[in-house]
Amino acid sequence: MRKNQREPINQKYLIISIIGVVIFAILLSVFTLKTPVKTTSKVANKPKTEYKAIKESLNQQFNQNGHVATIKEEHDINDSTSKHPHTVIIVKLTDKQTQKYLKTSFEAVQNNQGTADQKNYIYSIQKIIANEAKKLDNNYDVIQFVYKDGKKFVPVASSQKNKYLIKPVKVIQPSKKSTTAAA
Repeated sequence: MRKNQREPINQKYLIISIIGVVIFAILLSVFTLKTPVKTTSKVANKPKTEYKAIKESLNQQFNQNGHVATIKEEHDINDSTSKHPHTVIIVKLTDKQTQKYLKTSFEAVQNNQGTADQKNYIYSIQKIIANEAKKLDNNYDVIQFVYKDGKKFVPVASSQKNKYLIKPVKVIQPSKKSTTAAA
């Protein structure tokens, strides 16, 4: 008789166990489905902008006579240029000989002793950076041109979409002779 009484109890435990497992599986699936939604919302806040065309243009302009510079893009930068996390495109001068000339030229210009050629050289770099910065998607992102001096990098040009972050070098334009005065 006892065997007959045990079977219904086992069936009750079996049914309760199955219901418990099903409820646990449903709860587990609900919680695991909610987790990816939260992570995708965090990914949506990161900048999706990849400045491929700008980097290619910078590469063409600075590396047309061989590999002189590397171009990197860094995201979510927090620095003094903006209160918002932003993207920075960095053009790093890598050629040792060009670095020496640029260092000499930049220091001479900074000390107000630069020749017209040195000023034009620095200004041309600043102009390229400023022109490419106009193509940026927002006013927070930055393009910088730097060279290595010892263990530190020295910025020569830095621009956002609508402003220079490093004041451009003033270049003296050669005066044009008036053709009306000769007549």
